[in-house]
Amino acid sequence: MSSEADIAAVVKPTIFREYISGSLDAFPARIINKDIIEFHFILGFAKDTYLEDGTGTGAFTRNWNFNTFGPEKVLNLKIDHTNVKVVISIGGQGREDKFNPQNKEDWIVNAKSSIKDLILDYKISGPSVSFYTIDGIDINYAYMESNADDFAYCIGKVITQLKDDPDVSISLNVVSIAPTKDLQPHYLALYRENQEKIDWINYKFYNQYFPSEDEFVKLFKQLIYEYGTPFKLLPGVSTNTINPSLMKTDLFVNGCTILLQTASLPGVFVWDANTSEPTYSLEGQLQDLFTKDFSKE
Repeated sequence: MSSEADIAAVVKPTIFREYISGSLDAFPARIINKDIIEFHFILGFAKDTYLEDGTGTGAFTRNWNFNTFGPEKVLNLKIDHTNVKVVISIGGQGREDKFNPQNKEDWIVNAKSSIKDLILDYKISGPSVSFYTIDGIDINYAYMESNADDFAYCIGKVITQLKDDPDVSISLNVVSIAPTKDLQPHYLALYRENQEKIDWINYKFYNQYFPSEDEFVKLFKQLIYEYGTPFKLLPGVSTNTINPSLMKTDLFVNGCTILLQTASLPGVFVWDANTSEPTYSLEGQLQDLFTKDFSKE
């Protein structure tokens, strides 16, 4: 657990993350603020393949448009925007995409192999140099039928094996997890057993109701204690109107402002680019906030 001294540490805003969960014609590069140190696009989702009984095999396949978001498109995006990284999200948001391995050991073998293949699809080989255009993975299951220990064991093994594999380790510079209130025990167990391998915690604040900004800040500080670090926690906001967020976007912005004024917030993430199109107004507002100098106020 963090001490009071850890909580009081100065945390500078460094990262903005944007999920892409469906079909767009291209990366929405116009929303990238060049003054953000790191801007991540997170491609969703690499989904498991399930047997008739609903158990997972570990054979992951991509659910995004490979032509639209393929390796050349990623490489060109990163050449034009040097602060951009691209990450593959593993899991899914539907009940049909639950974490529920048919056999733990077989699932680990298959998951490591299939995710490795998805990453290698983004390797561009040239005559003298190869480019690895994927920068990492995001663990993002919204539903589970397995217990916290099995989740931590299976996912932890896959992360470790991918990081240790010389063929793809260069593409595992970024690993994130995406907890929710209901699945906090699962993700917390995974994090505590693999915290040196997990870089960011994308906590879905939009799945909870907050009566005030003070309650938003209170939860943020509580999560810092639970995860034991003030430097990795990213609160998330949703622009989805089909499944409306429980949290109002104005409250999210105000809560982030309070945390930025006290040098407590390393970054945020938005779900998602598809439902923010075409205005991306919230993305612009948040990035403007992140590049504001609160020390002069």
